[in-house]
Amino acid sequence: MMWFRLSLCLTFLLFGIPFGEAAISVACVGDSITYGVGVTSPATQSYPAKLQELLGTNYSVGNYGVSGTTLLKEGDMPYWNTSAFVVSHGRPTPPDIVVIMLGSNDSKPQNWVYGTNFYAEYAQFVATYTNLSPSPRVLICTPPPVFNNGNYNINPGIVATNISPLIRELGTNLDLQVIDLQQLLAGHGEWLPDFVHPNSQGTAVMAAIVYTALLGDTMNGDVPVLSITLYANNSVLLSWPAGGAGWVLESIPAFGGTNLWTVVSQISVNNGNSVLNTNSPFGPTALFKLWNPSP
Repeated sequence: MMWFRLSLCLTFLLFGIPFGEAAISVACVGDSITYGVGVTSPATQSYPAKLQELLGTNYSVGNYGVSGTTLLKEGDMPYWNTSAFVVSHGRPTPPDIVVIMLGSNDSKPQNWVYGTNFYAEYAQFVATYTNLSPSPRVLICTPPPVFNNGNYNINPGIVATNISPLIRELGTNLDLQVIDLQQLLAGHGEWLPDFVHPNSQGTAVMAAIVYTALLGDTMNGDVPVLSITLYANNSVLLSWPAGGAGWVLESIPAFGGTNLWTVVSQISVNNGNSVLNTNSPFGPTALFKLWNPSP
């Protein structure tokens, strides 16, 4: 792995932020799903951490997720009352981009009794960022789907049929970009093993989706070509064009039988020229491909 760490150090020197230029700041606002509950190390495996690696050193991504928080001011733990809410506004210098992902905890029975206030209070929440000077770009996310009967008193039906439609409506009415995780993660309960929080595979997909929402199709319709470089001890370096950072690496032991393509959960690093990943922890995995999780 020494060669890989060295390559990353050289990458930073070669592709880092030009001297004197500030990184584009991204504030990821949300609850435990943003914070990284569900992964072993939120500092490296949460979706904001993986988004940082995909965006590269010209961006600075802040994780302002607070577990258990609600969008509703009347909820049992309003995000409005947290220190993260204050810090995420970046005073005196606002963030350049804000990605908001709240709503799952609002579906709890003790919170959704105030659900008639959700739309109006979400609009007020957004305004606390858009009224900053200079005004950041704000994107709002529908919560990921909640599987089976849910967990932690989070109600799958309310998240899907009440909260997510209200967020989509808000996006339309306020001309805000909506990242529809409710739809894009549908049918993939394997990425949310406790039915609510994404594991490292799920956060890899979420990071790729948010990357594409922020930068668009940087491949201009092309499909990125996956390259493999062989090293000693059965280690390989997998790489594809930097513009394909919104594509997710998948692996499979072999074709046929019951083998299914599985999302590679390790962080992929974008050095400004290529997205890099190493298969060292994968064991006997033999085949790899790229998949675009965004529409």
